[in-house]
Amino acid sequence: MESTRSKPTAFLPAYFPIAYKLALVFTLLISSGMALLGLFIVHNQSDILERQVSEAGSTVLRQMAEFSREPLLANDHLSLEIIVNSLAGEESILGAALYDENKEVIAKKGVVPADVRIAAALGRIEKLAWQQSSLNEPHGEMLSFFRPIDFMDVTAGYALITFDIRLRQLAQQETIRTVGGATLLLVLLGFIASFILGRRLTRPIHQLINAGHAITAGDYSVRLNDQRKDELGFLMCAMNEMTEGLRRKEQVEQTFSRYVSPKVAKALLSNMSQVKLGGQHVEASVLFADIVGFTQLSEQLHPEEVNSLLNEYFSIIAQAAHGYGGHVDKYIGDCAMLVFGVPEPDPKHCFQAAVCAITIQKLIKTLNQKRAQQGLVQLHFSIGINSGMMLAGNMGAAERMDYTVVGDVVNTASRLAAVAGADEILISEELNLQLQPQGMVCTRFKKFRLKGKKAPVLTYHVVGVEVKHQSVVDSTLSAILKPGVVSLST
Repeated sequence: MESTRSKPTAFLPAYFPIAYKLALVFTLLISSGMALLGLFIVHNQSDILERQVSEAGSTVLRQMAEFSREPLLANDHLSLEIIVNSLAGEESILGAALYDENKEVIAKKGVVPADVRIAAALGRIEKLAWQQSSLNEPHGEMLSFFRPIDFMDVTAGYALITFDIRLRQLAQQETIRTVGGATLLLVLLGFIASFILGRRLTRPIHQLINAGHAITAGDYSVRLNDQRKDELGFLMCAMNEMTEGLRRKEQVEQTFSRYVSPKVAKALLSNMSQVKLGGQHVEASVLFADIVGFTQLSEQLHPEEVNSLLNEYFSIIAQAAHGYGGHVDKYIGDCAMLVFGVPEPDPKHCFQAAVCAITIQKLIKTLNQKRAQQGLVQLHFSIGINSGMMLAGNMGAAERMDYTVVGDVVNTASRLAAVAGADEILISEELNLQLQPQGMVCTRFKKFRLKGKKAPVLTYHVVGVEVKHQSVVDSTLSAILKPGVVSLST
C-alpha cells in the first residue's frame, strides 16, 4: 500500500527552479487575463454589431414600407417590383419581398424565407422585429426583418428584407484573431520577461546557496558582495555577518584547542550550558612524562633555548598521545600529563596509555640521536602510568576553571614518574594485572614508598609489546617519524 501511494511522487521533479515557476505563474495569469478580456471584447462587439444590424434593418424596412404603401394600395405591381429590385441590389442586402394582406408574395428578389415560415411566424408573433434564417443558404447566416405596412390602422401588406451578416461574423473572427494574437504575444513577452526576472531574482539566491555550501564545508572566508537594497540584500548582509561570526567562533575554537585538548574543547563547546564546576567519576588512565635532571639543565641554558627545547620534545609527546586516543591534560613545568579515556570513554584506555609510553620513549630516542648528530642537548624522560577510578571535570573557581582529572590514581602515577629512572616506564601492580592479558610485556621491578601511601608500592617496568601488537605502535611511529617505521622488537 505504501509503495502504491509513493508512486505519483516519483514522477515529480526533485528540483524546479524559481525562474521557471515565476514564468509559469505569469504565463497563466496573462493567459487567463487575456482570455477573459477577449471574451468580454468579443461579446461586447457582437452586441454592438447586432444592434447596428438591427437598427439598419429596421431603418431600411421602415423606408421600404413608406415607399411601398401607395403602390400597394394602388395595386401597382410594377412599382413594387422596382422597389424590391432596387433594395435587393444594395450591398449587404441579400433579398427583399412584399406581401399582400393575406401574406401572398407580390414581389420578391434574392434570398427570402419561405412563405410557410413567415406565415407560421406571424401565427405566433403579430409583429416580427427580426428573424434569423435557419436555411442552409449558400450565402451563410442571414437576418430577415419583417414589418407590416399599415394605412389608417389597416394592414395593407407586409415588407421583408434579408441581410447578409457575414460581415458581422468576419468582424467577430477578426476580433478573435486580434485578441488571440495579442494574447499569444503578451504570453510570450510575459514568459520571457518573467523568466529573465526570475533568473535575476534567483541569482542572489544561488549565491546564497553556494555560500551556504561553502560554509557547511568549513570555508568561512566566503562573502556576498552583491549590493542590493531589498530583502535579498538584507539577507546577504545577515549571511555575511553570520559567516563572520562563525569565522570568529572557529578562531576561538582553534585558539581554545591549543590551550586544552581538542577533545575537551569539543566537549565543552558542544554543551556550553554544562560548563560549571564539578565532575564525575570515570574509569581512565593517566600518564606522567617527567624530564630527568631538568632543573640542573635549565640553569645552564638561556630561557629561550629552554623554551625551544621543551616545545620540541613536548610536541612529539602530544602527537603520540593523539595517535592513541589520548590528550595532553596539562604541562606542569618539565612534566607532561596525558589522560586516556576522558572525556570520551575508551574501554582500552590502559593499553593505549602503555603503548603510548613505549612510543614516546622510541620517539625520544630517535630525536636524541638526531640532536646528538647535530651536537645539541638531549633530554631523557621518566614515565609513570596508573589506571583506575578518578574524578574528571571542571576544577578551580567559577571565574577560572580547568578541565582535568584528580584522585589517588592520578597522584600515584605522578609519584611513579618521580621515582622512575631515565627512559623507564613504571606502572603499579594493579595496572600490570590489566596489561599482561592485553599483550604488554612487563617485568617486576621493586617496591617504593610513595608519598601519600602507607604501604610500599610494588612497581613493574613496561619493556615492550608482544609481536602481534607491534603493528599498532609501528603505524603510529610511521605517521610521526617520516620516513620509515622504527622497529619495536622487545
